[in-house]
Amino acid sequence: MSRLALALFLSAVGLGAARAAPAGPVAEPLPADVCGALHKDFAAALRFPLKAGLGAPATVIDDTPAGTACTFSGQATGLTHRFDDALKRLQKHVEGWEAIPDFAADGPGSTVEGYRRGDRRIVFALTVEPPAGACDNAVQASCKVPRTRWPWTFRAVAYRQ
Repeated sequence: MSRLALALFLSAVGLGAARAAPAGPVAEPLPADVCGALHKDFAAALRFPLKAGLGAPATVIDDTPAGTACTFSGQATGLTHRFDDALKRLQKHVEGWEAIPDFAADGPGSTVEGYRRGDRRIVFALTVEPPAGACDNAVQASCKVPRTRWPWTFRAVAYRQ
């Protein structure tokens, strides 16, 4: 009799868990053609190649929903353009989108920005910093390492919520 009671209990718990609503919104990737266009636009804006795929929206920041998003990432060195110029080119691709203040963060040579349009979201992070171990005890503005040796890192996600 106790095995039967245990089996019924486990079945009830399993059914309840299966019916439980998700804890919050769930992300879905944007349509493939939109992700493809973003991939091309972001790479052109940054002037270095990017990888594209599918992954968790938390690839860029933790404060995003569970689920799946289009992901974009890349790293480069040897670039001669300025950080603020690259950022302005990226921002042109989200003109008309509403900024999400909770996703915004800035530092010297780095930014995180989030945008929404209806149920669509784009979040990206761009960083350029001295090579690891160089200029550790100096402000970036006084770093003597040539800027062309500084690595650039870009991560972005695009999803529907």
